[in-house]
Amino acid sequence: MSLFDRGYMRNPYAGAERRDDSGRSMLFTLILINLGVFLSTLFMPESLLDTLMLSSDGIRQFKIFQLVTAGFLHVDFWHFFFNMWGLYIFGGLVAPNLGGKRFLWLYLAGAVAGNLLFLILNWYSPVRLLGASGAVFAVMVGAAMFEPNRQFIVFPAPFPVRTRTLVVCYTVLEILLMVSGTQDGIAHLAHLGGVLGGYFYLKALYGSSLPWDPFRHRARPGEAPRRFSVMSDPPRNFKGGPVGSKELDELLDKVSKYGINSLSEHELARLRQAREEMRGTRR
Repeated sequence: MSLFDRGYMRNPYAGAERRDDSGRSMLFTLILINLGVFLSTLFMPESLLDTLMLSSDGIRQFKIFQLVTAGFLHVDFWHFFFNMWGLYIFGGLVAPNLGGKRFLWLYLAGAVAGNLLFLILNWYSPVRLLGASGAVFAVMVGAAMFEPNRQFIVFPAPFPVRTRTLVVCYTVLEILLMVSGTQDGIAHLAHLGGVLGGYFYLKALYGSSLPWDPFRHRARPGEAPRRFSVMSDPPRNFKGGPVGSKELDELLDKVSKYGINSLSEHELARLRQAREEMRGTRR
């Protein structure tokens, strides 16, 4: 079989489309689940709703499922709407990179970590917690780690803001609101827990290969910063000149496993060069 018989040589975005389908399907599935749960709560007995919300009393009664179920409940329509809007916007950047299963685990990691942090620091409080905000903050952190330079227009700011800047600002704001002791009815601890849950989950999966890490070692003056691709380190045998068979195999294996979006700019250039060289050989 020739190299041009491989699907991703004929269509360089074939691998990315498979991953987009998986991740985006899970994104919309989570939104639909949240919508279904929200609509069902309109007719749900109050006793059942209390059982599904997170509380220290419930955990002491071994209702561990509350750590998950609380992440799909919302107080009212606007609480639901803004959480799902954030999930849609930032999830659209993360889901294609992770695929369906890992995106689901990112959502759950943020929800559970946010609920745990809130619970630990409010163990003797009668307050009940509900909302997908911890999960959304985990997804938002994932968007910054995968797409740090994607730009957003944030009202009322008249200029674009990068994803990583946006996430850092949100996190700092959550910390300031938490330490100020403001009584706004928002569980800022759960948001911070979601940030931590998302960060450590992605670090456990990809380590130092993520495009952006707020705690990554900064290069010293005069030291060239190390570049990373999304899913794995670049092939070790990059050279100038023609693309060798070993380098090409590594590039094609990477596209086959992780999709075209996992390639760095340099890798994409080498893949295009290989295609041109193969076409020239076939003439």
